[in-house]
Amino acid sequence: MFNRLNKKKKGQREEELPQDHDGLPDSNTPYGLCPRCDKQSSFDILGSLPATFDTGYIVSQGGQNRRTLIDQVTSMECRNCHQPVIVIEQEYVGDSPSNKNHSGGYINYRGLFWWPFQGMNLSSDIPEDIQKILQEAKTTFSAQCYRASAVMSRRTLEAITVDKGETEGVLAKRIKNLVKTGVLDKNLGDWATEIRLIGNTGAHFDPIKNVEKEDASQIILFIEELIKYVYVMPAEIARRRKK
Repeated sequence: MFNRLNKKKKGQREEELPQDHDGLPDSNTPYGLCPRCDKQSSFDILGSLPATFDTGYIVSQGGQNRRTLIDQVTSMECRNCHQPVIVIEQEYVGDSPSNKNHSGGYINYRGLFWWPFQGMNLSSDIPEDIQKILQEAKTTFSAQCYRASAVMSRRTLEAITVDKGETEGVLAKRIKNLVKTGVLDKNLGDWATEIRLIGNTGAHFDPIKNVEKEDASQIILFIEELIKYVYVMPAEIARRRKK
């Protein structure tokens, strides 16, 4: 589960502001990063519908039997961009999933999947083929398929080398050639090698090695920085020079 920060924030009028945290919003924590506008925001809950019923029933305060939920779908509106975000949420009792909690606690719901996926709006300076591969890496990451995400990140790197004229040989050799020709900074070249290695781990079965969420996340972050260096920054400089 995403890290929740407990430090209170105050505005200019000493009003309490939403807490920052490094995750996406849900009905238990209706603030965080908006996957539509990529801004820290708070959210209004528009409503929820059941996604999966449990096999049991509970007696409500009115004395009626009510079917219990395993998960639900919640619509939330971002107060920054005023667009809805859809969250599939799992039922928790206290701080544990309801199917693993046997000691009781308050019922709440916490996010599993979000729509739209985060960070899918890419710069038009990036070649379309590379955009599609990177978006697939992000989609599989959002679906918690971290090995598949690492493989697609590696494929993004491979597509960048091809776009920059390195079409022959293994990926490691292509990266070295881009460093030699100055397309890549040496430090970026070293990081690109790490992506290649983790991508290889995701592509080949190994009962010991695995690709963790943090690995896949860091690879995507680096790929984005690499793309900024190779495509976005040069295009922005060219536009400024024209002005």
